[in-house]
Amino acid sequence: MKILVLMKRFGANKDMALGNFGRQVRLFEPLAKRHKVDFFCPDYTKREKKVFKKNSITYFIEPVSFFLIPKLLASLEKIIKNKKYDVIVGTTDPLLGILANKLSKKYKTKFVYDLQDNFEIYSSCRIPFVRHLDHKAVREADLVITVSDTLRECLRKYRKKPMITIQNGIEKGIFRPMDRKKCRAALKLPQHGKIIAYIGHISNYKGFDVLFKAFQEVRKEIPDTFLLLSGKVDYGLDIKKENVVYSSLPERKQVAMAINAADVCIIPNTENEFSKYCFPYKLLEYMACDVPIVASDIGDVGIVLKKYGNSLFRAGGASDLAEKIKLSISAGRKISYKREVEKFRWNALSSKMEKAMLDRKL
Repeated sequence: MKILVLMKRFGANKDMALGNFGRQVRLFEPLAKRHKVDFFCPDYTKREKKVFKKNSITYFIEPVSFFLIPKLLASLEKIIKNKKYDVIVGTTDPLLGILANKLSKKYKTKFVYDLQDNFEIYSSCRIPFVRHLDHKAVREADLVITVSDTLRECLRKYRKKPMITIQNGIEKGIFRPMDRKKCRAALKLPQHGKIIAYIGHISNYKGFDVLFKAFQEVRKEIPDTFLLLSGKVDYGLDIKKENVVYSSLPERKQVAMAINAADVCIIPNTENEFSKYCFPYKLLEYMACDVPIVASDIGDVGIVLKKYGNSLFRAGGASDLAEKIKLSISAGRKISYKREVEKFRWNALSSKMEKAMLDRKL
């Protein structure tokens, strides 16, 4: 197969192309060993133009702004005419899904739509007609890939043909069980006491206010408990509180050490149109380190953790979260998620995607 992936260059505040980061890169890198894979990446941020090759994938970076759209489309169509792809994949934004659908018809290729989130909450869906055209792309795609089972069920409103769920995954090596004391020492964290960790966007939309209330309740019974935070902090949110430790953790290996330094890791999502359909990377990162997890009982996160006792709390319920944290701390042991984690290795997920594409004769 000759595959072209339309993906934004920047996502999650990272350069996904140059940084070799993200869902799409991880899924398509293994395929590039057996198929021809190119990425076309509109650059809304630096607005650079460049071409480079990494891990058998060729990346075409193209600057984009309102005035540069005609030039971007001309460059993209020139590549498609020259390369004669079998499949065009739209991903990371509904605008790219819509574009991939249109180009697949024009150049008589197959169209795969990868939905990494509920795209209806994206700002581009507020542009007139975009939501309608996005639903059209979902209906007409030769294959739709969803990041969660809950998102797949939601899309049945627009699509009758089969869909496949391929959740986010985890890579081997960086995220693994490590010695708790050594990790605390390396990161200069308190050696004594209990540590509750949350790695991710620090926002009340993501449930930080619920987490902090629960943390305060836990400290009433276990005073030497610390809350370790890392991630982007929403403007105006005050996290300078007693026993709250913030660390930027610029390197992935430091994130892995912070997780291993904790007694329990939290996913405190509130229930909303994002959390109901997402599959957070941090769930697998926590699981790969065998650190006990307490998470909101929402969507696929709830499905994955259901079999692990006291791992789920009622979304928005600070007291329920506090009780589950205390139960996890009192148990005082790690949990082996190894068997579950193996299902979410990127190579396994990539093979699942490749099989789905070949089965549909893409």
